[in-house]
Formats: sequence, structure tokens, C-alpha cells
Amino acid sequence: MFMYGREGDHVMGVCFECDVCNFRNVNERDVCWNSDKDVRTLRYIRRVSLDVMWSRTKGTVRSTFNRMRKDCTEANDVLSVGQIFPRMGNPEMVDKDGMGLAIIMLHASLRKGVYRDHLQFDTVRKTVSWAWQAWTAIERGEEGSVFASDDRTMHACDAPTRTKWFQRFVLGVKRRMGVVRKQDEAITSEQMRALLELGEHLWKEAKGVEERRRIANTMAFAVVGFCASLRGEEVPLVSLKGLMTFWKETMAKGFVMITLRGLFKGENNLKWHLVPLVDITNSGIRVRRWVHRLVLLRLEEDGVEEGPLFVNREGKRAKMRDFNDAFQEFVGKAMERNPGAFSSEVEVEDYNLRRSLRKGSTTQAHNNKTPASTITMVNRWRKREAARGAEPGLEMRQVYTQALTAVEATLEYSRNL
Repeated sequence: MFMYGREGDHVMGVCFECDVCNFRNVNERDVCWNSDKDVRTLRYIRRVSLDVMWSRTKGTVRSTFNRMRKDCTEANDVLSVGQIFPRMGNPEMVDKDGMGLAIIMLHASLRKGVYRDHLQFDTVRKTVSWAWQAWTAIERGEEGSVFASDDRTMHACDAPTRTKWFQRFVLGVKRRMGVVRKQDEAITSEQMRALLELGEHLWKEAKGVEERRRIANTMAFAVVGFCASLRGEEVPLVSLKGLMTFWKETMAKGFVMITLRGLFKGENNLKWHLVPLVDITNSGIRVRRWVHRLVLLRLEEDGVEEGPLFVNREGKRAKMRDFNDAFQEFVGKAMERNPGAFSSEVEVEDYNLRRSLRKGSTTQAHNNKTPASTITMVNRWRKREAARGAEPGLEMRQVYTQALTAVEATLEYSRNL
């Protein structure tokens, strides 16, 4: 399968040319048969052509070609219809369909991936993005017709990556490679408690500031991400200054206001997002305790009162990957201390900060019968049309005032975890 052409592939709606002709179109010269690069390029061209062919299923190719052959044969037996199709082939030596880009895309797919010895399709197709951007920048490819609807504008574009042939090629690559997604394992409230119990043990035994900082960073990241249902890349946006602004005010009310400042997925402007979390959830997850420990380290050891709460060794805003190894390490130790809380079928590597916290949070909320309206309220600010209280230009105190209007309903989410 995928290693040969089938009868009828050459008439399935896109241009077909032989390997040598395609080479000439791409390079504007003949093949040098003594060149290893040229011969290797021919092999890539053959693979590209086969991927284009296999974008159509066997049944589609067979039925279409058989019907064409039957109709033409029967008509020619009794009628004079002449040559109904033009001569097949490209009369010009030019790459009209994007064969050159397809070759580059195939070569990129051979790079080593994270989980396999080659890249996954979702990573490979990023070649299409840069190729289109570069082509339109050079050729002014989107200055033609504009098609507009109520919520978006589309431009006519004749970039090679937008040809029917190239789209068939991408689909063929997808069918040959398949789409393999390694999903992060959801973490539960019970597992979070096991993790935080380990954190308490390690905190008491920690001897140095840096050791405590590593523990506090990881545990605070986990409780904020889990209880606020945040993506891993969103947690480092927590602002130290924002936390301190409302720290005493919210302490008296039994919750901590998590203040995030930055650019969020699907949004184009710097925004404040404020998410209130109960100090202690019903299952015993102590949010304020771990956030407070990290805040004290930033205030007393680092001597700062503003900036990001989560920082790397250079003192700059941390990224999710800065804590993921420690997170997996601590999850592994929690598994050893409390094996009953974890499934024996799940590996430590299945837990990651990117999605495990948010996925587990949402799942736990549904399992604990948290009203759907409350879950929607907690997650609503991710949607552009529902980012109330987080519009660009609003001061943090204004956002806080608006957040307080729904604080009880919002707190119900973290309280039930």
C-alpha cells in the first residue's frame, strides 16, 4: 500500500507527469545521472507522486476509471466523437503545482521526532505555513480579490501550496503517515493530594533555598493550573504584583485572586485575567499555602515586588518546560508513596504540565457534579467574545471589580475539586 500507482491514478483530477519531467520542471535542467543528489531527488519525486495518487481511495479510483473507460469505449464503437481531451502533459518547463515545496516537506518529515524516529504529520505540515507566508510576501500573492463574510475576510491566492495538486499531496501524506497524538493523562483530585503530600514532606526536609524554590515552583504551578483549569503555557503568566495587590483583601474572604497578565491563545492584546480560587478545596488541596510559599521566596529571597511569579534561573518569566521535568519527577515519587492513587497502566511520562492539569480539572469538575454553567463561566474568558472584564485598556482594579460580581459562582468550581 502507498508504494505503487493504480490503474486510473493519472486521470483523477490533478496533473500527472513522470519523474524526469517533474525534475526538469523543478530544476529547469536535465537529470545528471552521475549526481547522487539528482538521483536522490528523483526518489523523492516518486514518493510525492505516489502520495498525490493515494489521496484518493482505491474504490474511488477504480470506479471512476472503469466508468470513464466504459463510457468512452461504448461511445467510440457507434459514434464519431474525435479527441475529447487535450494532450496530457505540461508544455512548459515550470513547476506550477509546488513539486519543489513537496520535496522539501518530505525531507523535513525525516527529522527525528519526540516520540518516534520521524516527525508526526501535524509537525510536518508546518512547512506549508512558512512556504505560503514567504510566497505571498515575495509575490504579493494576496493583493487580488477579497471575499468577506460577517466574521472573517478571505483573500484570493495562487500560491503553489494552495493548488489542488498540492492539497492532494498533503492529504496523501496524512493518509500514509497517519495522525498519532499522544494525549496527556488527566490528573485527579486524589492524585493532586498525593502529589501535595509529597510536597509537604519534601518541603520539611529541604535544606537550601534553591531546593525549596524548586518544590514551591512545581507545587504552586500544579495547584494553580489544576484549580483554575489553565493550560500549561498560561500558568507562568501569573503576576506577582497582581497577587500582592489583592492578597490581604481576599485572605479575609477565604479565597486567593490569581492574576494573569499577558497574551493568551486566540487573543491579540495584552490583558488581565483574574481567576478567584478558594484557599482550600473540598478535597483538601491547599491553594493559598503553596502560592504563599512561592510569593515569600520571590519577596524575601529575590527582593522583588512585581514581575512574574514564576521565574527561571535567570530571573526571567519561566516557561512551562522549565518545571515539567520536576513535575514528572515528583509525580513518580508520589506514585511510589501512594500507589493506590494512580493507575498501574499509566507511566510517569504520560503526565505533563501542558494538558494534564486542565484536563484533569475539567474531568474532576464534571465527576463532582459541578454545574455546567459554572464550568463554562470559569473557562469563558478564553473565548474572544466572552472576555468580559479583560478587555484591553482596563486597569487591574477595574477587572477585579467586575470579577467580584460573579465571585461566588466562580469559586464553586475550585471549591468542588
